Amino acid sequence: MKPDDPREAAIELVERWLGSFDYGWPTDAELDEMLTPDVRFLERPNIFNQAGSDRDRATMLMGLDVGRSLLSAQRFEPLAHVFDGDVLATRMRWSGELAKDAGPFRAGTKLTAWCVAHYTLRNGRIAHIEQHDCYETPVASAG
Repeated sequence: MKPDDPREAAIELVERWLGSFDYGWPTDAELDEMLTPDVRFLERPNIFNQAGSDRDRATMLMGLDVGRSLLSAQRFEPLAHVFDGDVLATRMRWSGELAKDAGPFRAGTKLTAWCVAHYTLRNGRIAHIEQHDCYETPVASAG
């Protein structure tokens, strides 16, 4: 049952989106339920993507495939939400672990980022994501 309050519905959707990545990956059916067909993902520049990117649905899904092969685990921890109109801004902590070597980082390296994402919602789905990630220094595997 969907909440009647737009703020509660927005939070429920975004937390479901973030939760679909906890130690796994969203299924195609989940993606179709949560994202509009014309969804866009704007990633602001960060340590791993210095130029940032603006992805349509197809390139966003390709990025998810890369992530599946790159990370052995990841988790989003929502910390706070601000809702205004059709936009939910979410502050969160992301953590992940590399499954394989990537650039200067070895498999097992632990990653942490403090993030803010702005989710524009349309008809109960996410239509646009603008994400800002601030990474901590990666922690090398003990092994």
